[in-house]
Amino acid sequence: MQTLRVGFIGGGWATCHRHLPAARADARITPVGLVTQSPASTWYAPAMVRRRFGLRHIGFSIDEPWLAGEVDAVVIGTPPDTHYRVVMDALRLGKHVLVEKPFALAADHAAEMARAAEEAGLVLAVVHNFQFARATQRARALVARGTLGEVRSVAGFQASNPARRLPPWIASLPMGLFTDEAPHLLYLLREFAGAAAPESIFVGPPLAADDPTPQVVGAHFAAGDRIGTLSMTFASAVSEWHVILFGTRRTAIIDLFRDILVVLPDDGGHGSLEVLRTSWSALAGHLRGVLTSGIRHATRQLDYGNREVMRRFADAVLTGAPLDGISARDGLAVVEMMEAFRAVERA
Repeated sequence: MQTLRVGFIGGGWATCHRHLPAARADARITPVGLVTQSPASTWYAPAMVRRRFGLRHIGFSIDEPWLAGEVDAVVIGTPPDTHYRVVMDALRLGKHVLVEKPFALAADHAAEMARAAEEAGLVLAVVHNFQFARATQRARALVARGTLGEVRSVAGFQASNPARRLPPWIASLPMGLFTDEAPHLLYLLREFAGAAAPESIFVGPPLAADDPTPQVVGAHFAAGDRIGTLSMTFASAVSEWHVILFGTRRTAIIDLFRDILVVLPDDGGHGSLEVLRTSWSALAGHLRGVLTSGIRHATRQLDYGNREVMRRFADAVLTGAPLDGISARDGLAVVEMMEAFRAVERA
């Protein structure tokens, strides 16, 4: 069996809780080592990371000799404003690359990254993981079977509590938390609504003088027969992420945080019995989902699609399989969508 030797760059939460466990779950991948900024910047103590994930090396520079000579690919989990520089450095070393979202902060950087990988014949992929979460895959199957009827509109909704645990570098990003988290909803709107450049955008004022995150963001997308809408509020008392598929026969609600799919029936004339049936479907679907996702979370199987991203990346490197949904061009498309929001925010 072919194997892929992988180094990990960035020792934060995403690397330790998503990238390394996903790599360990694939028998073809051999995690070799971790490069982090300093021992203090690693989510776990370096010795614990080495022991927990079976790593041979811990280093503090991309110039580590083992990174150049002992790995075939790197997985990058550094802050978003470093992605362009670190990806380009890794490509110059001749490494295949999987990088966290957002792919880059600027469309010209994203295009340069994609072009450099293509010219070097290297695989460059982005972690657009919620496409492959259980709830999203179930929703995709319902659409394909026609169970929802004709899907005419798709809504992406996010509410974020500013007190939520967040990395310290969020406030240094253009538009703050929006830039870090909007890619998830944008790539799902691309998939389910065919969304591209938004037709209309609203960006509210920043949360605070030292936090450029907008209080609210809204957008409208039109693509063919489907309409996409985006609604995000960052001044909420709860944190929720949902994608809603409005079909002519049923409505599917993807709860991204809990990895739950709730399907609501056609409520017809909206009479009392029909409202009760809708309420029961919502309650039963949510409770069933909480139970199954809770069990998966407790047994460390709830990975929000990260294992599938890692599997596709390994397939692309080892067999030349296509990077459907996570290619550099997919990453570039989302960065281009995000630039439209920043243009409105700057105006």
